[in-house]
Amino acid sequence: MGKTAGVDEAGRGPWAGPVVAACVILNKDIPHLGDIDDSKKLSPKKREELYRVIKENSIYGIGVVSNKEIDKLGIVKAVELAIKRAIDVMDEKPSFLLIDGKDRFDLPIKYKTIIEGDAKVKSIAAASILAKVWRDRYMELVADIYPKYGFEKHKGYGTKAHTLALEKYGPCQIHRFSFKPIQRVLEKKNRKPRLLLHACCAPCATSVIERLKANYDVEVFFYNPNIHPKREYEVRLKEIERLCQYHKIKLHVGKYNPKRWIDRVKMYKNESEGGKRCILCYADRMKESVRLASELGFDYFTTTLSVSPLKSWEKIKTIGEALAAKYNIAFEDTDFKKKDGFKRSVELSKEFGFYRQTYCGCVYSNIEQKRKRGILHGEKSD
Repeated sequence: MGKTAGVDEAGRGPWAGPVVAACVILNKDIPHLGDIDDSKKLSPKKREELYRVIKENSIYGIGVVSNKEIDKLGIVKAVELAIKRAIDVMDEKPSFLLIDGKDRFDLPIKYKTIIEGDAKVKSIAAASILAKVWRDRYMELVADIYPKYGFEKHKGYGTKAHTLALEKYGPCQIHRFSFKPIQRVLEKKNRKPRLLLHACCAPCATSVIERLKANYDVEVFFYNPNIHPKREYEVRLKEIERLCQYHKIKLHVGKYNPKRWIDRVKMYKNESEGGKRCILCYADRMKESVRLASELGFDYFTTTLSVSPLKSWEKIKTIGEALAAKYNIAFEDTDFKKKDGFKRSVELSKEFGFYRQTYCGCVYSNIEQKRKRGILHGEKSD
């Protein structure tokens, strides 16, 4: 009659490193038999003590399958291969196996699987200790080769520290590239960050999109609820649609509600452009932009407002930074009028043949602009 061996593995779930299987035939008179238990229930110190005891008082084999083999085979087939390799190096082969878990394998020896077998069968528990200690030692060694990842602490499992290291440095040679967490990191590393650009009009957006497209995956949010009259709003919307179609950029359109705007700022209706009324306008449009960016999972947001020489960059930046902190989305804090941004917007607008408005947009700026033109005409007629 042959001997029965317990089998267990370590390293099925980690994002890095090998999977290790052990196959153990325990001696009947092994000391400390009562201490042998599921490796997960034991302290590292106790596992090390029992590792030595088990090796000295059993027939055992340890099989290792690398992360590259895991990527090629899949984890279940990799575990199967690790078990076969463990059996191959045993001095005496068992006639029957008791295996922890419920997976079905193609093995040269008959077997039975036992769910939570490492807590029920001493030989399986012993195998779990050998596999766990061997793998932990291996991960501590490779931590010296790849010190940025903290393998000596988490052993390749998906901890917060491991995630942060991956996001910062990307995967290394011992990571399992077939595992979804690693694939997500690679996708994130290889893609451009997503940016939602609030656009006040097509002319201002021309040079901004040209500048941002190299570094960001840009989408545009046309949100200008206070433009007066409605036909002016519709003309500007048509032009931004044309610009987005040219660049193959997705366009989001906000609600048009000029009455709400007038109710909010009527106390400031006599202020000149650039005053409190305009600051409220910046804040309203940027707040709706960051809300949408948060809802749709963007990495950054910004606005074309700073292209205009008449818009205060310091005010825009202050609002943007406050919203970024509140919504936890980065603000692309570029003053787009600089580096000839406004000049470039004029050039591009002419190339596209865009309609260029003569006033900022709201009813009050329209009135103010008409008043200024009247004064200028009066001066010219003198």
